[in-house]
Amino acid sequence: MRPRWTIAVTRPPYPPRPASVPARWRGQTPPFRGSAGQRVSEKLHLVSRCPACGAEVPEGNRFCGSCGAAVGSASEVPTRTSAPSALPTELAAPAHSPASSSSADQGRFLPGTVLTKRYRVIGLLGRGGMGEVYRADDLKLGQPVALKFLPRDVEREEGRLHRFLNEVRMALKVTHPNVTRVYDIGEEEGHHYISMEYVDGEDLSSLLRRIGRLPKDKAVQVARQICAGLAAAHEQGVLHRDLKPANVMLDGRGQVKITDFGLAGFDETIKGAEARAGTPAYMAPEQWTGKEVTVQSDLYALGLVLYELFTGQPVYSGKTPAEILKLQQESSPATPSSVVEGFDPSVERVILKCLEKDPAQRPSSALAVSAALPGGDPLAAALAAGETPSPELVAQAGEVGGVAPWIAGLCVAVILAGILGSFWVAGRQQLVRLAPLERPPAYLAARAQEIIADLGYEDPPTDSLYVFDSNEAYVDYLREQGLAGENHDRLKSRQPAVLKFSYRQSPHLLERIDPAAIGGWMMDPPGDRPGMIQLDL
Repeated sequence: MRPRWTIAVTRPPYPPRPASVPARWRGQTPPFRGSAGQRVSEKLHLVSRCPACGAEVPEGNRFCGSCGAAVGSASEVPTRTSAPSALPTELAAPAHSPASSSSADQGRFLPGTVLTKRYRVIGLLGRGGMGEVYRADDLKLGQPVALKFLPRDVEREEGRLHRFLNEVRMALKVTHPNVTRVYDIGEEEGHHYISMEYVDGEDLSSLLRRIGRLPKDKAVQVARQICAGLAAAHEQGVLHRDLKPANVMLDGRGQVKITDFGLAGFDETIKGAEARAGTPAYMAPEQWTGKEVTVQSDLYALGLVLYELFTGQPVYSGKTPAEILKLQQESSPATPSSVVEGFDPSVERVILKCLEKDPAQRPSSALAVSAALPGGDPLAAALAAGETPSPELVAQAGEVGGVAPWIAGLCVAVILAGILGSFWVAGRQQLVRLAPLERPPAYLAARAQEIIADLGYEDPPTDSLYVFDSNEAYVDYLREQGLAGENHDRLKSRQPAVLKFSYRQSPHLLERIDPAAIGGWMMDPPGDRPGMIQLDL
């Protein structure tokens, strides 16, 4: 008998159609029961909200997963009390217009809305200080994308919008496997948006909240990918200015994708102290004071991210921007080894180097940070990924994997000795080449065998070999006298001979006993074994 299969299909909890609801409940909320028997509509939910962007924050989290704002404990964050609304009597059709307040959780656009005749909205991914992000399908290219709509405050001010779009155009140049690709800039009914690569995965902030810290090998792998993506952006002149775990995505294959390159730099939608509430725990000291933001500012944030990646704890645990600033100015970061027992000293050194208060004391680049990690070889990693290494990457690779000075000196000495030896051999070979050979080597070997047979050794050999050697004393004499005139003619006439032909045969295989011994095959194995014969012509 064929096995019987049962297929279970799980559907979303859509409300029942009006016709399927009993008449006594039409126009009312049906009494669906919860696990404890109470009406679902009577259940109250406490939802924590981020003070900066308004996103929901799970209870117990100290930072917002959307924008990174410090939110403290759930008891210190404003909460809202809400109950599920009554089930609607019919499904609303998607409208090609911003959503109303009743659909605030859907964002500006409802699922199914088609924008610019190209993008079909799938749903709202999140919202924060930089606007709303939707998942959508690119109908032209047939691939999923993420659409980031700018805040209305940015759109209203022409100067800020112009600067923002210029920054995005710079981000378009960044193409790297560890950077979320920015595809295009568009506008829909006055709403500006950015089309970006959609990453189906989890951000590092959420991952660390779930599991604490990553194992060392995996943490090094993730850290190296973050460095590679950051270096690729810096090479194009693009600064991140808001690097934090929430902006580092890990897809289903464990591949790192850094998001929001060049986008956070113009986040001025919140004024005063709240303008820093989005990322107070990941800002460099010079950012707090309004000084110029440089590559080293991103490297400071990189150090903060790596600290949290390897230890599972943030460097500074202040609950407000003022507390974080005070901790940063008046104290030094706790060493990772004081947080995690047996922490790798090389990882600790590079993290603390990134966290130097003086930008000039930080590493020169993200590639230098990657090279300082255990087993760091960014050049080999780039080649393995099929990338063309940049000149900076090649230069940084020169600082990795160096040999000890005494080994380097020994190698140089061996090379110089080889060069001098080659000149000496070349001088002798020049003399040898001037001496002509009347007979080929095969003829000379056959002639040697005939002579040996005439001497009474008629057994055929198992193995044999021959070499050409020089008349040492005669060659040295000619080198001292020079090759001009009479000596040159003497070489041509072979009187006396400058070369000799040495032939050797044995009833056994001629296998060398000591390959390093001086003298080669003509002296090793020794000629004192029975049956061995050597003849010079």
